Amino acid sequence: MNRMKKLLSLLLVIAMVCSIGAMITGCNNGEESGATEAPTEGSTAPTPTNPKPSNPTTPSQPIPTDFKEYKVFVSTLGGMKLGGISVYIYTDSSMTELQDAGETNAEGYASFALPISNTYHVEIQGLPEGYIVNASYPFVDDVADIKVTSALITDKTLSDANRVLGLGDVMYDFTVMAAGYMNADGERVDSYEIKLSDIMAEKDMVLLNFWYSSCGPCVNEFPYMDKAYLDYQDKAAVIALNPMEDLNTVENFKGSMGLSVDMAACNPGWAAAFNVTGYPTSVIVDRYGVICLIEVGGMPSQTPFVSMFEHFTAENYEQKLCPNGVDDIIVKAKPSEQMPSEEDIDAAVNQNGVTVTYRPEENDEYSFPFIIEQWEGENVLFASNKGYNDSYAIIKMDVELKAGQAFGFDYLVSSELGCDYLHVIVNDEAIYSIAKAEKNPQWNGCYPVVADKDGVYEVALCYIKDSSDSIPGEGAVIPDNYVQPLDVAMIKNLRIVDASEIDADTYLPRQAGTLTDSGFEYVEVVYNPNDGYYHVGSANGPLLLADLMGFTPFHESKTVWDLAYGGEITIGNHNYYVDLEDYFNYASNSSLTGVCTVDKTLAELLKIVASIAGFDGDDNEWLKICKYFEVYGENVEQLQDPIKGLAPFSAYEAKLGLNVETNYFYYDRVIMPRGKYAKFVPTKSGVYRITSRTDNKDGVNGWIFDGDRNVLLEYEWDERMWGDNKNVSMVYYMEAGQAYYIDIAFWDVYEVGYIYYDIEYVAESYELFRLASPGYFTYDTDATGEQIYAIIAGGVDVILGDDGYYYVDLGNGKKGSKLYADFIGFSLFSHPILSNAGLTGMIDMGAFDFSKTEDDMTILNAMKKYNNDFEKVVEYMLSEAMTDFETEEALRAYVQDVFNGDFHGKHGNLTDEIKTYAAKMYDGKHTERIGCVEVDERLAEILQLLMDKYTFENVDHSWTKLCYFYDYLGAGPNGGFDY
Repeated sequence: MNRMKKLLSLLLVIAMVCSIGAMITGCNNGEESGATEAPTEGSTAPTPTNPKPSNPTTPSQPIPTDFKEYKVFVSTLGGMKLGGISVYIYTDSSMTELQDAGETNAEGYASFALPISNTYHVEIQGLPEGYIVNASYPFVDDVADIKVTSALITDKTLSDANRVLGLGDVMYDFTVMAAGYMNADGERVDSYEIKLSDIMAEKDMVLLNFWYSSCGPCVNEFPYMDKAYLDYQDKAAVIALNPMEDLNTVENFKGSMGLSVDMAACNPGWAAAFNVTGYPTSVIVDRYGVICLIEVGGMPSQTPFVSMFEHFTAENYEQKLCPNGVDDIIVKAKPSEQMPSEEDIDAAVNQNGVTVTYRPEENDEYSFPFIIEQWEGENVLFASNKGYNDSYAIIKMDVELKAGQAFGFDYLVSSELGCDYLHVIVNDEAIYSIAKAEKNPQWNGCYPVVADKDGVYEVALCYIKDSSDSIPGEGAVIPDNYVQPLDVAMIKNLRIVDASEIDADTYLPRQAGTLTDSGFEYVEVVYNPNDGYYHVGSANGPLLLADLMGFTPFHESKTVWDLAYGGEITIGNHNYYVDLEDYFNYASNSSLTGVCTVDKTLAELLKIVASIAGFDGDDNEWLKICKYFEVYGENVEQLQDPIKGLAPFSAYEAKLGLNVETNYFYYDRVIMPRGKYAKFVPTKSGVYRITSRTDNKDGVNGWIFDGDRNVLLEYEWDERMWGDNKNVSMVYYMEAGQAYYIDIAFWDVYEVGYIYYDIEYVAESYELFRLASPGYFTYDTDATGEQIYAIIAGGVDVILGDDGYYYVDLGNGKKGSKLYADFIGFSLFSHPILSNAGLTGMIDMGAFDFSKTEDDMTILNAMKKYNNDFEKVVEYMLSEAMTDFETEEALRAYVQDVFNGDFHGKHGNLTDEIKTYAAKMYDGKHTERIGCVEVDERLAEILQLLMDKYTFENVDHSWTKLCYFYDYLGAGPNGGFDY
């Protein structure tokens, strides 16, 4: 593969990453799943009566001349190798005389040394659940290549799976109530029951989509999914499962979006069954009941959905597992046009007599050409892959230049920002990557090459489009600041000028070490203590940049990252990958992909790399890894730091005040770990509030770090009086003269645009009224043994005071603020404790009637639904309900109790008692506490019962998730405040 091919491959990988950015955008909102259990055996063949001989998987001794090696391979139709399968070899098809036995290895292979015979048959046992076993399988010559088929598991439901399902597993049946809708005639269709096995009896595939209504990527992909589905609904089904919200919410959402796919609220455990931690997640179940594809993240394009439907409903479908998700089956478009003749291109865009030869990309049927088009009345050279996702167009131009001459052209690009790029490549080196999203796109000048000597220079233009659609689908959520790209990349006006005549800001890469006839020559580098970086030529010259992700002169196919990650940069027992890891992170997030500004620490590390991987032994050999940018044009400033904001030492400066023009973060690419840093040094000690200002639909996250990047504060939407769920408000006590690092980033890591923020001084000290236990339930990371699996509520520790009220436990016998239960806010539940402003509260919903368990309530609702039909209620409970009965008889007895009016709760109806607490709600001058009730021992007991009923049971102090407290912020513990 030549260097151009390698570079093109690299750019395609970058485009794929961008595709993941725009197309596969996930909302993290899942809980950790439990450990995976071993698959349940599904074999139906009888166990052999003969004793099982001991036989190694592979013969270890020479095979006698009258013996032969017989091989057994066991795999699924989709090619998944099945290890740990018991294999029995019988002398003939009657399966009565056992000759030998063994077990397949991880590759699904077992080998036997047996007397030569053509009558052997194989029996297998121990298949994963859902896979179907035949009574016997013959050998063909000396090989038994067994491919097992499968079918949807119908004797158990998804709620019974009790394990995490993955690629190659067979799906379990389930029944669910689908949301009602308005049909094409404007008639109301009520909610209806759907059963997976019934659907699969009629369809070739089912797409299960896990989502929730406030997940932006989920919302954005539905119009594309729905439009594609309508063309394949005779053969394919879609069931959109919402594990977060109730059926009414789903129904309202479906109506507002005008969707056709089946949509339902589902058991939250179903998401855990697929280890769903990012939303949306799409799961394909094929006609054999096998999970063949799992795609995490939104797909805002019809292309992936059409590709899935087309592949899995094909008449000649052969089972295929897709470990890379939809990328494994996306159908790429092929161009229908060819590159115009050189004469026509010259006539269209080369009126200045440039000596140039034009070439397409050779031997690639998926490469689109550049063609001649009219744009606003003039001819232009136009990338013909407009409108084709996951594609690229390329043209190569060989240009004759003399030393000191520059080749230039004008370009106009209107593309998806951060996703679709026009790459300009000179002699296999990427010079510019251009993406613009402007309301009125303009022509701009570009000079990608200034000749250092006479010769022919290859200039390639490559417009790469990712897999997302440039145009939002009908119903897609579009931000107010969204600029619709035209999806065009074009050039005109080819020209050659003297380097001194370049009329556009131009930055061209130059190597810090270049090979000459007399060996390598190196630029002079100077350290600038003011910015902490090395520069070329002088302290204020171009920044020296280390190319950590590009191929090095030390190895034609390895980067510095490759060398270090592979353990090749090691002295003694020390692997310098650890020392370089931060710089690799900066380089991968750099505005100039793959390069990092060189400070003193990185310079010393690069010297170590050169001493190990280099070959000259020169003290300056580390500069072979480095480059810089030469500047051309009128009054052009030097290139700015490409890792600005990515590290504390390169942080932006944050200023105190409101609407400060320089207080903003701008994101034009994915940055992982999240966001950029802004350094704030307060001039006086006290409490400061940092608030963001953005209209982004998905909101933002925020953090405060110290100089060692330790998290001091992570915003958790925990302040009761902060009602803006799109923006952060971080309140923190700061010491004068100490540096704090602010980081605010879009909640959707792939979002681009501006985030503005303000910094206000609040007071010397402050009492912040905040949630006692924000966020999700979690695990105790400090626990050991079996306790590491114990669920905890998290948050503050609490202690019961002598006065009977609960307080924050500060340790060492000290207590802080009282705990206050929020009776009118939503807290953890989708309903407040007390009804207000037209919202039904938990009290009025009967949530505090603890004489009835959650199972009792489920059965009562089923009794209404099925008009007290006992058998239908039992069937519903067996297939759908979240119950844990060892036998059907036990379930029937439980249901009969409820039919008889005998309920299973242990604590009676406490509704009247909780109402007495509601009468004690605060309504005084402290507005942050209005609607709250001080928590005494009895109220804590009642709230704990509520949490046990509707969330995890027996989690210590989980009731604190419904409570707030005053968190003192200031100098010294508690500041002398008396709560």
